[in-house]
Amino acid sequence: MEPITIPLRPVLIFAVVLARVGGVVTFAPFWNHKSVNVRVRAVLAMMIALIVSPVVGAQMPTPPTEVLSLVLVLGGELIIGFILGFAGRLVFSALETAASLLGFQMGLSLASTIDPATQAQTAALGILAQMLGLMVLLSTDGHHWMLEIAIQSYQFVMPGGFHLTGALAELMLRLSADALAVGVALAAPATIVLLSIECLLAVAARVAPRLEVLILSFPLKITTGLWLLGASIYFMPGAIRTAFTTLRHAITRMLGAM
Repeated sequence: MEPITIPLRPVLIFAVVLARVGGVVTFAPFWNHKSVNVRVRAVLAMMIALIVSPVVGAQMPTPPTEVLSLVLVLGGELIIGFILGFAGRLVFSALETAASLLGFQMGLSLASTIDPATQAQTAALGILAQMLGLMVLLSTDGHHWMLEIAIQSYQFVMPGGFHLTGALAELMLRLSADALAVGVALAAPATIVLLSIECLLAVAARVAPRLEVLILSFPLKITTGLWLLGASIYFMPGAIRTAFTTLRHAITRMLGAM
């Protein structure tokens, strides 16, 4: 009985493709959620790699067989997957920033609970913002789009062709700054109203020193904040969809800068 021989080239190409796809599945929003089983992520990444490997392998040279060179190529592919997942995560970071600012002004900064996505203490409003973002992501097929962008990334950067350029670093910093600005902008209207209430309560405390301003401020600010939050939820899905559309163009520019 003759021994079964497996060509080395398809195995190396599969490993290289799996590194990038696995990086996206590990770091991209929804797929990195704790509710998605690790085995499901692994099987999904391997299935996509099996489908994509023949197409990508026909356009790329054989990956290096030296251990050090192969590790460098695999590391570059993992970094690409991390960058794509990190970019998708920024939309949720903007929502969490807005929720944290609003919760602080409402006096709910101490009302924290365990976030099932990160297994860390998170403000209650932050978890609500994450769930809202996930619902919009699923309703717009954003979780499928993250996998699609991982496959389309081979049109911009072939395996082994990753370069950490200054333009890429600048785009990532700008995208992070934009996420922070969007988070502050989302929380700005409610924050202004709550700050105005604090100013009015400060004036009332000066006019009527016996007035229990601290006790009065908590229910007033929480009620007003929840009302403003409920009013803003109607407009929030449109803002999140716009953010995801902007993110798609930003990821395309980032891939072009690699």
